Amino acid sequence: MEVTGMENATKLIVLNHSGEKEVVLENAYDIILTGEINGIDTLEFNLPFQDSKRQYLENEKQIKVGEDFYRIRKITDEKNDQGTSITSVYAEAAFYDLGFSKKKAEISFNADTADIPIKYALADTDWTIDKVNVRTKRTWTCTDKNALAILRKVQDLHGGDLIFDNSKKTVSLLTFSGTDSGALFCYRKNLKSIKRVIDTQSLITRLYAYGKDGMTFASINNGKEYVEDMSYTDEIRVSSLDCSNFTNPYQMLEYARMRLADYGKPRISYVLNAMDLSTLTGYAHENWKLGDIVTIMDNDLNIKVKTRIVRREYNLREPWNTVLELSTTLRELGDSSSQWDAAADTLAGANLVDSQEMKDLVPFNHLKNSRADSGLSYWENSGFEVDAKNGVSGTASFKCNGALNTTKSLTQIVTPANRESYSFSCQVASEDLKKGDNGQVGIEVTFEYEDGTTEKRFIDLL
Repeated sequence: MEVTGMENATKLIVLNHSGEKEVVLENAYDIILTGEINGIDTLEFNLPFQDSKRQYLENEKQIKVGEDFYRIRKITDEKNDQGTSITSVYAEAAFYDLGFSKKKAEISFNADTADIPIKYALADTDWTIDKVNVRTKRTWTCTDKNALAILRKVQDLHGGDLIFDNSKKTVSLLTFSGTDSGALFCYRKNLKSIKRVIDTQSLITRLYAYGKDGMTFASINNGKEYVEDMSYTDEIRVSSLDCSNFTNPYQMLEYARMRLADYGKPRISYVLNAMDLSTLTGYAHENWKLGDIVTIMDNDLNIKVKTRIVRREYNLREPWNTVLELSTTLRELGDSSSQWDAAADTLAGANLVDSQEMKDLVPFNHLKNSRADSGLSYWENSGFEVDAKNGVSGTASFKCNGALNTTKSLTQIVTPANRESYSFSCQVASEDLKKGDNGQVGIEVTFEYEDGTTEKRFIDLL
């Protein structure tokens, strides 16, 4: 098989301090591009010390790779035990320069969407906003002093994928930045080795949160200063969130529940040594990128799952020696989490998400155990049971057998935060269902407002 034309994408072009092309490093080797969702973006490579183009390598110069730009931060010259002299280079993506931006003053945001603090962060820089579709609102005080730190904080509080375009110098915050690529990784095809890790080191079942001036959400959470998830284990494992930026208890409660959704179950991840077949003629359909959903399959380990690429170490000159990390923790519909939180440092993947509409939902699901993964936990049940074999976004679902003159229901109370709108999403399978004269099948929502009044709405599904 022939390799497709990838010359420009694999070239390392050194730019001078004015941003103009100086030389191409044809003899560079061990070129590794490392990227994470909401995390690092770096370039590392080696060059023979005797190479005539070594002289062009200087700290703070930029390296262009395809359409991306990296700034040289560290140059190391060394001689190994075999007497070979090499130069090693470490460079960071152009957006890292935002960490050296003009000092930012403390500012408060009041029920603002993410685009407002992002605009504040990028003011007085040469970066702009591209697209923000995360619609969560947050009331908080920003004390971070540079643009990059503020952007990281915004992503942490609002959720979503923080995307930097180093060529256009734009920033986006998206509910989901990838696609279901259709790529398949399997043994003897493009999968050289695979490791599955099931990790409970950071498992938490009870999570406290304290906002500005010691604020709690106890008054709106049945007197409890914590949220709890005992679906995986009944062992109480306590931790706390620093929510000192928060001034709104409803939003802080939403945020704590979002975090606990990540912490309350084991983190399941896969590390693959894989081949990028898309560089070969006839394999363009096997293309994938960081953030995409792919399928991995290994019969010996009984693995067949859709999961998301959350980290990659891409070998630019040897794409058959690429290392991928994938997370298989199930996401609730539209769920997002932060890569930067110490207790859950990997963005959860997605399983069996087939439509873009589902991926573009607002980034939080207030319902606990919405896929019946934990039986009937968190639900008030009258007449429903768990079907452990037939799931939609997971392996299980809820079901009931209808009966005349009988009401069967599944109920849960949620506490929303301040938001313009909310989305309901469900899938109903009906087999030979016949409704009586006054029969109803649907979702009944009772809204309770701050003044104590209530309103009921019924969404008919059949």
